[in-house]
Amino acid sequence: MIAIELRKQNAYDTIKKEKVKQIIQLASKQKSPLGLAMAYYILGREYTIDQDDSLSYSYLTKAEKIFTANNDTTGIIHCSKLLRSHTRRADKNLPKFYFDRVVALGQKSKYPIDNYMYYLLIMACDPYFKPQPTESQMAETLNKTLKMIDTYPHFEYIRANVYKNIQEGYLRKQRHDKVLEFALKVMHHTNKKIDFMDYQYLGNAYLSVKKYDLAIAALEEAAKRIKIERPMALMRQRNIYFFLKRAYYEAGKLKASIQADETYDSLVSVIRDNDRSVALFHLREKYSFADKEAELKRLALEKEIADSQKSLLFGGLIMTLVLVGIVLFFTIRLRKTNVELLRLQQARDKFYTIIAHDLRSPINSLNDMGALLLHLIREGKKQELDKVIQQMENMRQQTHLLLNNLFEWGESQYFINESLTQPKAFDAAASLQTLCNHYLPFAEAKGVALALVLPSSLLLKADQKEFEIAVRNLLDNALKHTPTGGKITVSGRSSEAGTPNHSIMIADTGEGIAPEQLRYLQQVYSGKIKPEVGVNGLGLGMILVYNFTQKNKVNLHIKSELGVGSSFSIFWKP
Repeated sequence: MIAIELRKQNAYDTIKKEKVKQIIQLASKQKSPLGLAMAYYILGREYTIDQDDSLSYSYLTKAEKIFTANNDTTGIIHCSKLLRSHTRRADKNLPKFYFDRVVALGQKSKYPIDNYMYYLLIMACDPYFKPQPTESQMAETLNKTLKMIDTYPHFEYIRANVYKNIQEGYLRKQRHDKVLEFALKVMHHTNKKIDFMDYQYLGNAYLSVKKYDLAIAALEEAAKRIKIERPMALMRQRNIYFFLKRAYYEAGKLKASIQADETYDSLVSVIRDNDRSVALFHLREKYSFADKEAELKRLALEKEIADSQKSLLFGGLIMTLVLVGIVLFFTIRLRKTNVELLRLQQARDKFYTIIAHDLRSPINSLNDMGALLLHLIREGKKQELDKVIQQMENMRQQTHLLLNNLFEWGESQYFINESLTQPKAFDAAASLQTLCNHYLPFAEAKGVALALVLPSSLLLKADQKEFEIAVRNLLDNALKHTPTGGKITVSGRSSEAGTPNHSIMIADTGEGIAPEQLRYLQQVYSGKIKPEVGVNGLGLGMILVYNFTQKNKVNLHIKSELGVGSSFSIFWKP
């Protein structure tokens, strides 16, 4: 199983993570540390290709510890080479440590595959080499590596990687003609399955020699393939569109360049929105600091009053009257401070209530699934185990959305009742397309159809970020409550002549909303009652939707029927 999955990865084919996790289970059962290390290494490399740094770093460090404990030189070298790229931005000493380890072990090892890892550093002109390798040294190392491949035919799979690394070296030396030469060799003189990365390398090479039409063709193919081969590799998609917009521009295709730039910007936004863990920490610290600051103000004022009261004992009648006035003044200030402190404490309690309410369900589910997983593993029920793993993936997605919502709610100035929203006109069609693309894999995994029906352009006036948060939560609710075989439709209608209304509708064929809860929601969004948070009220996601409608002055209409489905329609009026 290890050989099969590693062969897929070496061919840049998508591996099945369920198979690798099965390897982990078998290796643990059979007490095979090297089998376990290899599984961790495969997962670490897979997440490196997807540029999921946190997961990749976690699995690679686990693998490295086991390889080091078993003195497995090859495993140590391969993990160190990948870990070097992960630590480049975090610590200036760690990358140098991993580089030195690959060089030291790769030079003296008796295994050709270890020597190969050292040769790659020379061909790529790694920045840590002092002095840098010359072109003759690069060529000599290339010949050694190709000779090794000819001697050991089972190493044929590394030929493409050799050509890619020497491209990096020639790129550093500004030898763009050589970069293109080896990019073409990858395409035509290797036996690997050509993928989006090969087309990206080729497109960049053509771009560097100013062959813009060929660059555009290669980069367009890369953009098309990555959506099929690696749909979750958002940073790699961003890089492709960065070079594609430049190629369009240099070729004089300004309209296409602008469109590519818009796609690039949307990917940058999605990547930024996906990283919220640090932001949530700052959100929690923000309100903790507010509580401490209010308490310090109250204590300072009480001390001032105490000092003033002491001075009354030593003053005369006039001084007494003056001090009484001072006491009254500070008392009023203290009362205002206490009112503000009480409001902040209530806001804090509401914040904690929301966290407890929305995290209770996934935590309870996690506890139940832990016991169930242990039972299924012992019983060897693979089909049921796959279903539980899928449920855990859905729960992870929902928890991820919850953390994003907590951060956005804190950023929205909800606690201090101030609105910083500045509605501006934007094309909602692109935002809706990006959001649907994000949710499409989850819908497909659940067996739910996700359809998008939009005009070519849909100009709306609202805060774009708040709009996307609201739609994201409505989509998440629809997916959560729509069973397998159901359908979710996202549609939009732009204004017609004499009819300045715009609308966005998210409809599903799910379980529907109970009549009592539906009446409550309709009263909330029509402005008749204020929303409540918690068990008997709204979840954080629907609170954010409510905030969006209030701040941007739009209407939300809700229709639902049990067993038929629900629809949420957002209307813009003049």
